[in-house]
Amino acid sequence: MKNIITNAAEITVLRLIDNTFKTGGGPVSVGATCLVASKGLPFKVIQVVDSNWQNIFGKPLQKKADNMEGLRHLADAVKDCTYVNVVRVVPEDAKFPSVTIKTTDGVTAAAAHTYGTDLSLGTGICLQIYLVDGDESVNRSFKISHVNHGAWVTLTPYKIDDIITVIGGRLICTANHTSGATAPSLAALGTDGWVQYNGVVGDNRFLLTFFDKDEEGTEYELESYVVGVNVTDKDDMGAPAYIETVLEQKSDVFRCNFDESLTYADVAAALKAVSGTKVAFVGGTNGTFTDDAERVTQFKKAWDLFRNEQYLSNLMFAAGNYDGDVIANCIDIANKNHNSFFYDINPTLTPDLAIAKVKELGVESRQAACYYSPYAASDAFYGGKTVWGVSGAVAAACAQGDANFSGSTPGVHYAPAGIYRGKLARTGLKALNSDLINRDDFYTYRINPVIASDTGGAVIDDCLSVHFKQNYSRFIWVNRIANYIDHRFVEAAAYMKFEPDGLTRNGLTKLTKQILDELVVSGALVTPRDPADGTSPYLLKVEQVEIDLWLVTWDFCPTGAARRIAGQPRLIK
Repeated sequence: MKNIITNAAEITVLRLIDNTFKTGGGPVSVGATCLVASKGLPFKVIQVVDSNWQNIFGKPLQKKADNMEGLRHLADAVKDCTYVNVVRVVPEDAKFPSVTIKTTDGVTAAAAHTYGTDLSLGTGICLQIYLVDGDESVNRSFKISHVNHGAWVTLTPYKIDDIITVIGGRLICTANHTSGATAPSLAALGTDGWVQYNGVVGDNRFLLTFFDKDEEGTEYELESYVVGVNVTDKDDMGAPAYIETVLEQKSDVFRCNFDESLTYADVAAALKAVSGTKVAFVGGTNGTFTDDAERVTQFKKAWDLFRNEQYLSNLMFAAGNYDGDVIANCIDIANKNHNSFFYDINPTLTPDLAIAKVKELGVESRQAACYYSPYAASDAFYGGKTVWGVSGAVAAACAQGDANFSGSTPGVHYAPAGIYRGKLARTGLKALNSDLINRDDFYTYRINPVIASDTGGAVIDDCLSVHFKQNYSRFIWVNRIANYIDHRFVEAAAYMKFEPDGLTRNGLTKLTKQILDELVVSGALVTPRDPADGTSPYLLKVEQVEIDLWLVTWDFCPTGAARRIAGQPRLIK
């Protein structure tokens, strides 16, 4: 059957024309930050939500520790963000422990290595399991079990979870013992604690179980995987079962090196020798920043991962990092990716010194916003009061606005300020100084203050970007609307890339109009305030500039916000 019309006398069915394509937009309430934590894989973008961030990165650092703010900002952000992409930062001398298993006798040895260095297996080492945390290694251990020992052998020590093969099936040991003279079987299990085994661990695989300890020192199972040592090994569902691949895909904590020149038979004796024994990780350290220069280098290295646009980072926040070079680097990333970035001025400074700090930083961007929150609050993790900024809370405030959906369109036009979205979820707030904030000066230097709320607590009380021109780009919500359109347009244009002229023109027009129409319905775009600009909330133009270049322009009128409200009392006669 042909799908094109020719001069031949034939019946033709033309190619289906599908005009149902549309852009989805994707999640917009995605936070992004880099921070110091007690555990977690360093220099990797890890996605966390409110229910798992402590499992991955640990409890916030104590209030007197360096870099203690990071996880507190994260705790604020994850309450409302769809999720937060986090990169853990460590010093150059951080060391992460590894445990090796030798082929000869199964002897294990613990060692530590500097993060980022190649791990050499060495002569006689078949398996190397290593932890990507530092100091937290003292609480971690692993156990290899469910190892098949083959046929039963007399006068042999067997341990719990050892497996043997018998006629018609397999048995698993439930009690440590040394075998006697009579072999167990399916029909006669004997008295040594053998039971029939019908588990999922095959003859060439074993169960790898990791353990951790809670704050009280009680041990609990952390992760468990059925793995093999054959690179092409698949489980019953067709997923990889090779130990290195399993840990890479499923664990944020552990990794493994295996000598791929060896087969399961080569390492079986070593695995059997350590089977059922818990092996502790030791020797890890989170390291120490030698100076501010190293700290800056490591933080910039972490933030630069977000230059890769495969990692969403709509709502970047500094999480208590006050270094000017790091902030400038973040702003550069935000400008490049059309994302918002929130940072704090140190809350312990007086208002005058906060203004001086802004002058010293000397940064400017419509994508960035600066906050000053001179308050201590109750520390939910250690008790007492602790001081930390609000950049994570601002990301959460944006997410609360986004949650006001009109159909599938998020409320990107809701300002992250005021009592409905900008009120801090903190208790026991105490002002750090009694100096008054000069609101006009704060406006001049584009500092968003946190002030006491009439209903108790404190509230973010402005929504200015670090943009010093007197146009709409000085308002956060305007830039968030613009960024949303930009991201959706890139997605729409991808549908049209390399399509012929007619389809390109029609497709770009349809998809861009769809994006803008949805924002009109949501209230993000409104009728122009100046009658000379007409009555349409937007103007759209699609033109072909060159044979391979199409230009799409859109003029749009963003909604306003009641940032300033004036009342005029008047006397009557």
